[in-house]
Amino acid sequence: MTTADGPDSYARSSTLGGALKRHGLGIGLSFLVLFKLWLVHCEDIYCSATEYDALWYVTSARNWYWGASYSWTAFVRPPGYPLFLAVVHVTGVPLRLAIELLQLSGYLVIVHAFRKIALPNRICLFAFAVMALHPASFQLNNYTITDCFYAGVLPLCVGGLLLILFTGKLKHAVWTGAVLAVLWNAREESILIPIMLAAFVAIALWQRRGHLGSLKRAAQFWLKPVAAMVAVLATLLVAVNTANYRTFGSFAKSEMTSKPYRDAYNALLRIRPEPLQHYVAISQETLERAYAVSPALARLRPQFEGELGRAWQVPATAVLGHPEFGPWFMWAFRSVTANTDALHANPASANEFYNQIAREIKNACDDGRLQCRNAPLGFLDPGAFSFLNYLPESMARTAALFARPHQKIYLREDPITTPAQRALYDEMTGRRPGPPPANESFNWSDRLSISAENVIGAWYPFLVVALAIGALAAIGVIAIFRLVGIATRMDAALSLLAAVILIRFLFFSFLDATWWTDDYERYLFPIMPLSSGFFALTIWKAFAGLRKRNAAVVPA
Repeated sequence: MTTADGPDSYARSSTLGGALKRHGLGIGLSFLVLFKLWLVHCEDIYCSATEYDALWYVTSARNWYWGASYSWTAFVRPPGYPLFLAVVHVTGVPLRLAIELLQLSGYLVIVHAFRKIALPNRICLFAFAVMALHPASFQLNNYTITDCFYAGVLPLCVGGLLLILFTGKLKHAVWTGAVLAVLWNAREESILIPIMLAAFVAIALWQRRGHLGSLKRAAQFWLKPVAAMVAVLATLLVAVNTANYRTFGSFAKSEMTSKPYRDAYNALLRIRPEPLQHYVAISQETLERAYAVSPALARLRPQFEGELGRAWQVPATAVLGHPEFGPWFMWAFRSVTANTDALHANPASANEFYNQIAREIKNACDDGRLQCRNAPLGFLDPGAFSFLNYLPESMARTAALFARPHQKIYLREDPITTPAQRALYDEMTGRRPGPPPANESFNWSDRLSISAENVIGAWYPFLVVALAIGALAAIGVIAIFRLVGIATRMDAALSLLAAVILIRFLFFSFLDATWWTDDYERYLFPIMPLSSGFFALTIWKAFAGLRKRNAAVVPA
């Protein structure tokens, strides 16, 4: 019996070992996905009463965005997230689960791309773990805010761009173009997407030039996939803007970015402020001068100076110490317009009113009645660049958000939530109705998952700091030993990840320095998990490069 059992036992062990070797990555990824879903199973959608933010998205989703009656808020934000909410509602999947699955799918696509560069399974699993288990997702995903949606779509885009980079296949270019269109219509800062695509094209040309020997051949190689991606992106953007035009009268992704409103806001930005104020692009003094030359704008003066206008001034006034609108002016401008003489009764009247303001201020600038300046960057205050001395401090403050601890939040709704708002959230998000359970009503699995959340939330910041320090050291090693080029695809992957992370990090650091100082964690959340994965890959790059370099040294 002993001799018989020996070979059988060895065969079974070999079979098990072979199966783990072949399917170990899939098993590990599946475990991590299930663990994350269990970890957050006590979390639920928070019922927020924010009329122009979380609550707006749920309301818009109920109307499938284009089914709402026209008002100054119906078209105020892009359609990407409301349509996602509407689709999830139709499927019957709770939103809290759906947003997790979206984000996890994005990280899985990135890991799939990593396998194209033969990254070891253990490194893929670690990279996926630090992305999927980022503790900011524990609480932020409870809110119906577009940043959580962006945090799921951005990794899909990054994974798609990596797959295009590594394979050059048209199928990846087509679906990536579609996902980029969704990303474009998710948030307002679409300017970051062309910058990201420019970085991708530069990296693609750099990588392929090494294989083909010339930049011209590299450009010829990438012409079809890049053209296909851009064509799909452009087609879908035109389709969305056309639908917006048919419904809301503006060929734009939202009314905040429509040409009439943008022109009116830009005209006000052109008026040279006296003096230049930090965080105040359009001051009370600027408005006073604009009233004198624009009869259309002067119609809004009673509302600007009344109770409604003062309400929009509260946040900036509390910080600055004197009445100003600060960055809330763009919302106040539309709000007071909507409450003046039914100017927002229909798209045509609203657009004509904003066009009239733009014309009147432009004429006053041209004939010298106003001292004006160039404002070539749309909504961006031309005076913002005078405050770049605040940028180092803002970058440090922004970087600190990546190492913020997180703990379980038990509240499920704002104190001012109405029964109608609560019913809307229950209907559209599939949240558990009723008050939050008391601590003693949690079962052992609930208590264990909450404890695990809190442990991860408390210790993850230390992991981020350790990974960041390790990545800085790894970059030093790579530079000193000239390890760039050992794995061309690895270099390309790291370069693309670094570009995506830095573009968003620098953009919001710039806003913190020049536009408003605020808690930007929700806006940075889309790149926080990606940065952890980037740090891990950078460390592995240096380690693998040194190991290969040492192996190549032949002893004397």
